[in-house]
Formats: sequence, C-alpha cells, structure tokens
Amino acid sequence: ISVKGKEPKKLSLSSVFLTLANLSRGYRSTGYSRTFPQLAQEPLLRHTHHTKTRQARTLQHISMSVSVKAPVAAAFADYFGLGSLSPLLPFFVLDKVDNLDTVGFILSAQYGGVIIGSTLAGMFSDKIGRRNTLLISLTGDVIFFTLTGFVESITAMVIVRTLAGICTPLAASIAWLLDAAGDDMGMRAKNQGLFGMCSVAGFMSGAALGGFMGYSLFTMVNCFCGAFAFFALCLTIAGKEPDRPNSDSKPEGRAAIIKSAGFLSLALCYFVVGLQFTGVTTLIAIVLPERYGYVEWQIAVMMMLVTFVHFFLMVFLKQLTTRFGTVNLIMASFLISIIGQILFLFEFSYESDIFVNFLFLLCTFVLPLGMTGANILAPGVADAHGKNARGMTIGMLRTVFNVGQAAGPAYGVSLYNIDNPINRGAYFMLAQTVFMVIVLVALWSVWKLPQNDKVASGSWEERKINGREEKEKKEVEMSELDRSI
Repeated sequence: ISVKGKEPKKLSLSSVFLTLANLSRGYRSTGYSRTFPQLAQEPLLRHTHHTKTRQARTLQHISMSVSVKAPVAAAFADYFGLGSLSPLLPFFVLDKVDNLDTVGFILSAQYGGVIIGSTLAGMFSDKIGRRNTLLISLTGDVIFFTLTGFVESITAMVIVRTLAGICTPLAASIAWLLDAAGDDMGMRAKNQGLFGMCSVAGFMSGAALGGFMGYSLFTMVNCFCGAFAFFALCLTIAGKEPDRPNSDSKPEGRAAIIKSAGFLSLALCYFVVGLQFTGVTTLIAIVLPERYGYVEWQIAVMMMLVTFVHFFLMVFLKQLTTRFGTVNLIMASFLISIIGQILFLFEFSYESDIFVNFLFLLCTFVLPLGMTGANILAPGVADAHGKNARGMTIGMLRTVFNVGQAAGPAYGVSLYNIDNPINRGAYFMLAQTVFMVIVLVALWSVWKLPQNDKVASGSWEERKINGREEKEKKEVEMSELDRSI
C-alpha cells in the first residue's frame, strides 16, 4: 500500500487485518474523515511508537537497576552510621568523663570532617569519576565505622569520627544520581526522592538499632555500620557509572559557577536549610521537656514522626515537582516553615503539646524539599557556567549545608537562652523567618517564576529569550509529528 509522496510500505498480514477492522468500525463519529492510505499507515505508526516506547522503558529499567543501587546504598550506609551513634554517644562519653559537653565536641569534629569531605568528594568525582570517588569514600567508611566500636579514649573517638566525616560519600552519590537522570527533570526528581528515602530510612533504622542494642553492645553496633558500608562498597564495585557530559574534559569554571546568581541563590538555600535542620531539632529536645515535661521516649516519638513525614514527601517528590515545578516546590516549603515559625511565637499560650509538635513539624518541611530541590537545580547551574563541574558544584553546595548544619545547634541554643518578652524560642524563630524571606526573594529574583527551572544562567532577558526559543522549537516538533501522523 503506498501513500502519496512516500515509498510503498509493506504491511504484515496482521496489519492488514487491523486496517480492515478499523474500516469496518467506521470513523464518522470522530468528527473528521481519513483516507484509506492514512488508515493503512496507522498500524505501522502505532507499532513503531509502541516499539520505541518499550525500548525506552527497557533502557530506563536497565539504567535504574544498574546505575542507582550503589549511590543510594552509600547514602543509606552513611546515615545508618550517623543514626546508630546518636543514642549511644552520650553513654560512651559518660563512661570516659563526667562532662556531657564532650558529646557536642565530638559531633562538631565529625561535621568539620564532613565540611572538608564534601568539597573533596565533589572535586574528585569530576576528575577521577563518581565510581572511583565512591570506592575511596566507602572504603574509609568501612574502616572508620568499624574502628569507632573499638576506640578507648575521647581523643581517639574525635580523630576517628573526623576521618569518618571526611570520607562522606554523599556528594559523589548525589552527582552519580543526577548523571543517571541526564537532562530529564522528572528522573532527577525521582532519583533525588530515592536518595532522600534511603537517607531517612538509614538514619531511622540506625537510631533504632543503636537504641535497641544499647551501649553494652557498642562494638557490635558499629561493626554493623561497617558491614552496611561494605555492602555499599560491593555494589559500587559491581556497578557501572553512568555517562556524564564532558567527562573527557578537565573540570572548568569553578570561579564562574561560584559567582553566578544561580549558585549563590542555591547556596543561600542550602545554608538556611542546614541551620533549620539542626537548630529546630535542638529546640525540640529543649522546649518539649522544659515546657511540657516530655521524657526521652516521647521526644524520640516526635523525631520519628518528623522523619516519617520527610520519608512520605520523598516518596512523592517526582509527582510534586512535575505538578508544581521544582522552584515552586522549594518556595512553598519555605512558606510552610515560615507559617509554623510565626505561629510558634505564641507557643507559651498553647496548652496543647500536640499543637506545638505540629508547629515543629511545619518548621521542618523545608528540610527535605529545600535540599532535594536544590540538588535537582544544581546541574543546570554547573553546565551553564562550567564544563564537567557537576560534582564540584554539588560538593560546594553540600559544604555550605554542612557549615549551616554544624552551626545550627550553637546558634539555636544561644538565641534560645536570650530572655525576651514573648517566649524563649522567639528569637530563633524570628531570625530564621528573616533568613527564609531572604531566600524566597533570592529564588524569585534569580529563577523568575513561572519561568522554567532548568537553569539560572545569564540575565533575565537572556533566559526569557532562551525559553521562548525552546517553546518555539517544541511547537515545531509537535507540528511535524502531527503532519507525520
């Protein structure tokens, strides 16, 4: 059967029968008519479309099964090691000295190591590859997580946890997941949601294991942490690193990336999220016992509720970003946290501790959505201002987050201890509200809603022109597809 202006097409017997079936049903009810050659062509078009769809789904399944297991396992293992140590570290310190302030010193040392490790991991992942960087980081996690269970002094604990922080695999894991998604914003959101779920699950299960086994099995708990890191290391050895743009080129554009408006807006977002993360969790541990007489298990239940909500948000991250847009979602999470902080200013007038817990939950909404949203946007900034610099960009942003994370507890406690006429947590909430408003203004001015959120490069006029050209290109492609059908 031939179509005017095209080479004759050979149809299979099944296609001919399908065409005759279409003719027998009739097409008058659709409101337009089609010629016999057009009807004859439809089975071929449908067959080609379904074949390409099956091939794309197969390739996507292969990519997910091969390229994503190693980085998400690394994220789970890293947060498992952090979570398992949290309930046991105070008992370790009390076993050696009488001053619990040493707990904060050990945690600060670990966060200091993470600040260094995030930058190094991001830079090395661009130079030697994501897989090789993960191999080095996870090897360090296996060694230092296991050694944590055998240290006998505070000094040795500080050294070991600092080295464990330097070996953080998170920056390389995020860069790996972003490379696996390519330029597909939906796949980026899906991979980052998976990263967030594994991080939350790792911390929750680690804290549960540490609390259940207790300090008497301190060595065994940390050996479990080393075993999980070793499992992630094996997956990394067996895994294949996804292709990344300009992988053969030397990393370039670090200065241009740092100076870009897109990077500065995301760095500010990361820093405020880091402050909010540890600052709010510190206030939860102070306000609830002081104001409502909570004991340890009640605080633990509240923390579990927070992490469960974060896990739930990560499950639907792809759907949320597809429905509302990445920038819109980040800004909405900041607005929700701002509402919770403003309502918290009247905390002492609330008799219900359940409502105060709900306000704390609102204040933490920015944590998963703000951080993963910034991860989704970061590759666009790196590609716009540099070459082969995604890992370096993610590493620098994680470093900024870790600085805020390390400063959060001292920042929150210092503001909490200032007497004020409202309530003792007011200054922290007011300061964070101001910071979040600044972030909202920065995100709005740089990414210019409702402009697409693929990249924040150049001036607003340049981005508007690029967006218009992309829209026209899509319209041309759609019209060509319509003509072919």
